Parts: sequence; structure tokens; C-alpha cells
Amino acid sequence: MYNLNQFLKNTIQFKNSTNPSNIHIGYGIDNNYARCCATSITSFCLNNPKQNFTFHLMANDLTTTTKAKFDELAKLYSTNIFIYELDTSKLSSLPTQTHLPISTYFRFILPLILKDIDKLYYVDADIICLQNADELFNISLNNNIIAAVPDLLWMNNKRNKALNLNNHTYFNAGMLVIDIIQWNKFNTFEKVLQAIQLEPQKFRYLDQDALNLILTKHIEYIDKKFNCIDLNTINHQDIILLHFAAHPKPWNIAFPISKVCNTFNKNLYAYYENQTPWKNTPLEQPKNYKEIKIYAKALKNNKQYIKSLYYFSKYLMSKI
Repeated sequence: MYNLNQFLKNTIQFKNSTNPSNIHIGYGIDNNYARCCATSITSFCLNNPKQNFTFHLMANDLTTTTKAKFDELAKLYSTNIFIYELDTSKLSSLPTQTHLPISTYFRFILPLILKDIDKLYYVDADIICLQNADELFNISLNNNIIAAVPDLLWMNNKRNKALNLNNHTYFNAGMLVIDIIQWNKFNTFEKVLQAIQLEPQKFRYLDQDALNLILTKHIEYIDKKFNCIDLNTINHQDIILLHFAAHPKPWNIAFPISKVCNTFNKNLYAYYENQTPWKNTPLEQPKNYKEIKIYAKALKNNKQYIKSLYYFSKYLMSKI
């Protein structure tokens, strides 16, 4: 049986609002995702100025500079940001991937910490809010444990088959509305970790796969505008939460020259980031062999063939 004392090392509170918080939004990050998390927070604050938010960040390895910037961000928007620093050694037995670090499991721990709150909106750090989100904040779960958005059709078919799920609609876990009381009563955290540890090879998308398996029949499905991951399937004006789920991410150097960048989303992320303490931060260079490969493909897409060949060779060397 897992308990909170196994994970929580420290809590940092940047409190800049005396108004009672009626909306609690959670993130799970490491230092690599701090800048986009700040951008996401900013987008909620700018587009929902009448809401009283508290932002809850499950985190590990945040630098002193990063923490200072979150303090500055909380002051800038007169909001509350709580950072919960974790001992990730307790999760070291769980599988990870290059683009799915240990922080992907943090969303499961937040309901343990926030047990006195009725409802939590968990949001991936690469999601930005594009307009007023009152419709999301007023969604009823109808006695379900979570509300979530169905994933793309090909993903639904592929993952349901892999997980042996019948009569189930596979959801994307990037945005979840969580009934905390029911989540904890169902022992969701423990069931998910047990499932992953028992058959790690089964869960290609780790915690997302496990959540779909464990919470099937306990899900309220909601409109794709609350977690848009494919711009081709929706009227852009309807989008409330835009999820930069694909790679490269908009803070990566490959993004502006990649196929995932278009006239609609090209400057969206930068618009919000430039209203955070991370403004004018350079785009990130590739950090691992997968990101090098993505950059090489983006360069080829942009007809920079010589530079593309150079990065493809770097990719092969890095992979080896």
C-alpha cells in the first residue's frame, strides 16, 4: 500500500491571492517541462481573469532558478502556485521512455495530496488554454471517477487491441477532470502502478494505457475541444484547450520547420510564453537521439538537405 509520506519531500507555496480558490489545476513536471508549464498557467490566467485558480505542480529536480521564476509568475498573475517536490526513487521500478519520463506518473499522486479538494483538473504541461474555459469547469462527471476526451480513432483501435479492452473508448490522459474522493476510494493510484509493474511490456503508453485499463466503465467522455490533439478534426475557433501532443514541441528548434507547425499554431505557444518569466528564452536544441532524428526530418521537410544529412548521422551515432 502506497502512502503520501513515501513520496513527498517538500512543499513550496507561492501565495498571491487571498480569494478562495474555486478551480484547482494540476501538472506533473520536471525541469525540462517548466517553461511550458509556466506557459500553460499563463494561458489559463489570461483567458479566465475572473477565476480564482490554484495551480498544483508535482515536480522533481527543479532548479533554484526555475523555482524563482514560478514565484515571479505567481506574483505576475496574482495567483497561487504550490510546488510539491517528490522523492522519485520510490518510483524507480516503473518503466520510462525517452519522451515519457518518470514525471508522467506524478498525476497519480496529486489526488493523494489534494484529498480535501473535490475536483482536480489535471493538465499536461504542453497544453495551452485558448479561450474562456467555464464550460470545462462546469462539466458534471455524473458519478464517474474522471472525465476525459476520446483519443484519435487509430489510437483507439490500436491500444484497445493491445490492452484487450472490449466496448471501451480509449481516452487521451493529457487532460483529466478527476473526482478526487472517488479516485482515492477506488485506489486508482495503487491499481495503476500494480498493473504496470506486473506487465510493463503491455503498456506502450505507460500510465495512459494503465488508466484506460483500470478506469474503463468509470469515464465521462467529453468533447475534443477540451483536449484538442488533431487540428484537422475540429473548427479551430471551438478549441478551448490545445494539446501540443506531437513532436517536435513548440519550444524546440525543430518546430517552426516541421510538418506539425502551421499557420494556426505557429505563434500560439510563443504568444503565451512571452508573457511569462521565460520570455525570450531560445528554442531548445535536440537533447537526445529521438529529438535529433525529429530535427533531421524537419530539416529535410524544409529542404535543408545537407544539414539534414548531418543530423541524421548524429542521430545514428547517438542511437548507437
